[in-house]
Amino acid sequence: MEKDIYLAGKLNAGELTIGEFASELEQRGHTVLEKWWQLDKLPTPYMENLNTSSPAAQAMIDAAYDSDIAVLFPGDNILGAAVEFGAAIASSKTNAEKQIIVVNPYEVRQSVFYAHPAVITVRGIAQVREMNWF
Repeated sequence: MEKDIYLAGKLNAGELTIGEFASELEQRGHTVLEKWWQLDKLPTPYMENLNTSSPAAQAMIDAAYDSDIAVLFPGDNILGAAVEFGAAIASSKTNAEKQIIVVNPYEVRQSVFYAHPAVITVRGIAQVREMNWF
């Protein structure tokens, strides 16, 4: 059962990088949407570079919203990933099958939204690999 998956959060999630996890998912037949970590670094300040920031922001939100599964690798300072996480949660209202997975939120600053009914929290990638869709 192939899934469209969006990955958000810190580039290095401790166990492996997001890019390594994306490759593993694709080898299993899944599609990883909007590989933001492969893009050239967006020029900052973002508000002074709207020609690149605006389409990148829209593409990331669309991918988080449209994915079958969204995976968040949280850290204490996730800024943009928190917005993508919110878009994924918002989409669960019309997509009851959507899975939003937060990997190891226990040792970072927590958000009340990690307790949202659509969110599944796991202690690491090993638990993601045990999921029936994996």
